[in-house]
This record gives sequence, C-alpha cells and structure tokens, in this order.
Amino acid sequence: MALVTFETLPAETHEVTVSAHPRPDFRRRILHAFHADPAHRPQSAFGNTKADAPDRCEDHYTRPNFVRIIEGSPWPE
Repeated sequence: MALVTFETLPAETHEVTVSAHPRPDFRRRILHAFHADPAHRPQSAFGNTKADAPDRCEDHYTRPNFVRIIEGSPWPE
C-alpha cells in the first residue's frame, strides 16, 4: 500500500480539501488544543507526545525526566 502524503497528492486535491475544510490559524489552534487537554494535569502528559505542548506553551513547565526519576528512585537495587 502506497503512503499518501501532502506531496503525493495533486495541487487540485489540496485546493478542494482546504476549500471544504478551512484551516484558519490551524498551527496555533492545534498547539493550543494539545496544550489545553493536559493543562490542568500536566504530569499526566509525561511519556507521551502531548508533553511537547506544555513544554512549548507553559513558561514555567519543567518536563519530567524519566532517566532522572529512575536514577533517583528510592527502591533498592
């Protein structure tokens, strides 16, 4: 099965699609949507792609570091 990408579609398809499904301010809005979902519970974004949104949108957000968590674990070896 061939992969369908923006580049593999003809320009006419782009025009028809965008005409039927306008995307005003899409980039800002999609980042806001990804940020809004875990905004009230940012720790739940740990370990998934949504962690990038608070990292980009929250001035004081610090992404947890999995390696440091493991290295600092109180569990004995």
